[in-house]
Amino acid sequence: MPEPHPAIPVTSRRLRYWRRLQARLSPVQRFDSWLFMQVNRMPHPLVVNQLMRFITIVMNRGDGWLFGLFLVALYDRMRGRAKGWKTLWRFAPVLWLTTATVEFPLKTLFSRPRPFTQVAQAVLVGAVPKRHSFPSGHSASAFAGAWLLSGYYPKLRPLFYAIALLVGFCRVYLGAHYPTDVLAGAASGIGLAAFFQRLFRSHKMG
Repeated sequence: MPEPHPAIPVTSRRLRYWRRLQARLSPVQRFDSWLFMQVNRMPHPLVVNQLMRFITIVMNRGDGWLFGLFLVALYDRMRGRAKGWKTLWRFAPVLWLTTATVEFPLKTLFSRPRPFTQVAQAVLVGAVPKRHSFPSGHSASAFAGAWLLSGYYPKLRPLFYAIALLVGFCRVYLGAHYPTDVLAGAASGIGLAAFFQRLFRSHKMG
């Protein structure tokens, strides 16, 4: 795992560009950039970088939720119960549709540049993301999964949302997203998951 590195070399010209850019931002955008820097410029020990990278890789597209639910389904089957499989078949299409909607139409619509291309001294850990920044796809799938699973396993709701919050934090720590990207991803993930779940249920009822 590589050490953290500035995504773009910090030159005097780059600093002047960043200051001009900051001057044109709204108060909310300036606060967003400031908060990004507070998290992104934290110490980056190699072991923490590896952990954060592992979490984001596992939770990409919500794969971690699906894998965990698959294991639960296998366990339920061994116990002679069908809840796990039924939950998996209801959960997966909603999660996939939510993630795809955020990753393609929404990101294309807003086309926000990644923070490491705009903020001087930003640190990027890992590969350079290829798609736009707003909203965060990782956060959308993480919070969509937490919301959906909370309906099936309400006693584990705090755990599900703790995992989703950790995923969102990782995206800022790693330099891939602004905090508002994460917030928008969380809101859109929950909203779209609720919409698609209702759509599937109404279709079955019809």
